[in-house]
Amino acid sequence: MTRRLFATLSVLLASSFLVLNSCSLSCVAPLANAESPEYNLVSEMISEMNETEIYNSINALQGFITREYGTPGNMQSGDYIYNKLSSLPGLEVEYQSEYNNVVATLYGVDNSSTSAYIVGAHYDSISSNPSYAPGATDNGGGVAIVLEFARIMSHYRFNKTLIFAFWNAEEPGLLGSIEYVKYAQANGIDVSLYMNFDSSCYDPDNRMILGVISNQQSNWVANMLTEHNNLYGVNFTLTYNTHMCLTDHESFWEYGYPAISTHSESHGPAHSPQDTVDAVSTAYAKRNGQLGMSVIATLAEVVNNEIPEFTSTSVVVTALFASAMIIVVSARKGRRSDGQIGYL
Repeated sequence: MTRRLFATLSVLLASSFLVLNSCSLSCVAPLANAESPEYNLVSEMISEMNETEIYNSINALQGFITREYGTPGNMQSGDYIYNKLSSLPGLEVEYQSEYNNVVATLYGVDNSSTSAYIVGAHYDSISSNPSYAPGATDNGGGVAIVLEFARIMSHYRFNKTLIFAFWNAEEPGLLGSIEYVKYAQANGIDVSLYMNFDSSCYDPDNRMILGVISNQQSNWVANMLTEHNNLYGVNFTLTYNTHMCLTDHESFWEYGYPAISTHSESHGPAHSPQDTVDAVSTAYAKRNGQLGMSVIATLAEVVNNEIPEFTSTSVVVTALFASAMIIVVSARKGRRSDGQIGYL
């Protein structure tokens, strides 16, 4: 009985290695060897950017009447963003700092990598009438774009870690993003790139001209945006450093991190009661998000759009373990002296 048991278990163990190796090859090798897998995955990903989602997010943020820092509407809009992110798979969502930044992390699958790629936008607003600061183009549109990043990219896996950040108190002086950058530096967060979206959805004449703001440390990203604009058929007319606006990318520059920002051709109705959702070009916002997402997905090394490999492997291991237990239990069965089957 014991000899048969060990023989059976040995066969089962050998089979398990064959199954696991087969799973590993089938899960990994096709992606590694497929023709332009990264291009195909990125193309699929950016095609999911949705104008209706963008509009709905901006409209919801406008509904808080004012998002000026320190107002109830500001706090409620932060909760709205937090709750939307918390409904997405695989994200670790938290409030960060005294300014109530909302930060969601999608951890990379490569445990040897320390790189983090951050995409962000500020969610507070101001107006010449503080009691009514709808802030649709500045900066509900930026928030909506980053929410689309999180919604779509949470269904994919990347080697590098992604962080979706929503800064508060930008309008009084970049307070939220400065606080985060200090935290990142103090805690050794390896910020490989910060990409900012601010005043990123205003195009009343459908000119499709997008401003790119970079510095010496991030000019290489501006070059990538140029290449991807053609490669993925986004087809903006790009300008470079014509709108040197003071916004959250400057916080990262100040502390030595590479950062880049995109910006509409003009500020339009920003900082006024007229900055409402009807001033937004969702088509422009969509293209802006697609262009930025193509770069971030490439840099973060998109792996697949399925559940992690270890999940399927775990199912196989569980099944094999269950089979082994059945064999062990069966082997221990015997007949009692009274002729009935029982456990020894």
